[in-house]
Amino acid sequence: MEAGKYYCMRYYITYQCNSRCHYCNVWQEERFRNSKELEQEEAEKLIYQCYQAGVRYIDFTGGEPTLSRKLVKLVKYAKSLGIKTEVTTNGIPHGGDTLQETAGCADKFNISLDTLKPDVYRQIRGVDCMEKVLAAVNEIVEVRRPKLMMVVSRENVSEMEDMIRFAGQNHMEIYLNPVFSYFESDGEGADYTEQVLSKIYTPYTVVMLHFIEFIRNAHGQNRPVCSANHRTLTFAPDGALMLPCYHGLQETIPWNGNLSEMLESELFAEYADGRKRSKLCEGCGVIPYFGISFNYCLDQYFLLQSYSEKLNHLKRDFLNRIIELREDDMRIYSQLKELIDIIRSLNCNREHKFSWLYWAAPQKQGYDTDIYREPLTEEAYRRERGAKECWQLTLVPHYEFDKIYHNIYKDVFDAYQAGRYREEALSIFQDAAEFQLRLWKYYISRHMRVLVTCDYEEEIPWLKNYMQRLEAWGKHFDCSSDIFSV
Repeated sequence: MEAGKYYCMRYYITYQCNSRCHYCNVWQEERFRNSKELEQEEAEKLIYQCYQAGVRYIDFTGGEPTLSRKLVKLVKYAKSLGIKTEVTTNGIPHGGDTLQETAGCADKFNISLDTLKPDVYRQIRGVDCMEKVLAAVNEIVEVRRPKLMMVVSRENVSEMEDMIRFAGQNHMEIYLNPVFSYFESDGEGADYTEQVLSKIYTPYTVVMLHFIEFIRNAHGQNRPVCSANHRTLTFAPDGALMLPCYHGLQETIPWNGNLSEMLESELFAEYADGRKRSKLCEGCGVIPYFGISFNYCLDQYFLLQSYSEKLNHLKRDFLNRIIELREDDMRIYSQLKELIDIIRSLNCNREHKFSWLYWAAPQKQGYDTDIYREPLTEEAYRRERGAKECWQLTLVPHYEFDKIYHNIYKDVFDAYQAGRYREEALSIFQDAAEFQLRLWKYYISRHMRVLVTCDYEEEIPWLKNYMQRLEAWGKHFDCSSDIFSV
């Protein structure tokens, strides 16, 4: 077993469910009924062996994961190993304190809620439980602020404003994602990408540009490779390894207590190297299995992801918490569309096989790449080559943004909360989202092989002016790093 190769474990901890969602097959198919589940000790053994294989992230799913009596203990066990955990629940209370306990210990805790209208909820979920879910949300908020997950479809697109308002009133983030079909997408999700995109700067919203691009390009070129059996391992409640994944399930390797032996089997190899595939794989649009891939290839998807993630962090940690700023910042929306066009034009059209983060070849003057306009020096190449994922690269816009994010914004926010230099602090945060956007536009246009560019020489005065305003707060920030000549 190749240690460190795998990163994510998708653990279908139970097939039990208390919803009857029309788009889900768990409750509809006989094969998922009365499924055996691993006992606590065996489940911990499976998690530990996944950790040995490199897994550092577990998505506990189902079914409804909170119906598993061992969920809380397994989440705590995974965390004790240093594994990050995520649980997404329908939020329907079912007796006991499992919802609250899980909310209190999982690293990420999400509640899937698509509507505030009882009749629409019943239509989507197949059960009449909306009021119970809302009551549960009110109780969970006392433990932590969960993230709401809203899948935007024709059934609820008219409710986005109400859902966003509800999330804001409870100081919860709300993740907006256009609906995606599992296989052979009919394109419905693409119908709502503009409406979702327009909410990207609205307080408390979470909008993922790379997922929107994935849905928009459902059957286009340059799609990321699926991470199933490459970076992601998928397990059934009984510990069986599901091939190629849960959604395209074709075969399983039963849990035998030895994960290494399972991963070294010929059957697993046939799926991992593509000799065997489910007939459903070709038209697959299951975002969770592709999302991991975005971290391992420096391309259009990662640049969109890095912008989205950093904007979401900026909003979560600072902007959402400043009452005076809680309005849509649509004045920079046209610039966002320009950034998306710039990123889409990145001229790297290679097949990605998880070998390295981008292509590079030695030349007399350094290392030529399919990403950067100028060759990399020997020193820069060796530094970049040591990165295990794109987030660890340094010749990227998010690396420059993080210098300010970690060293300046916290000081500014602390001063704002303490009532010191309040006007100056508000001014800095008022322009923080625009600064991030202009930085991505400038950096990518100036340094990367894009066919569409902004006039980056015109961007420099605005960016330098903002940097000068930050310099007054620069107790920890070294402005001599010269962000504009990287």
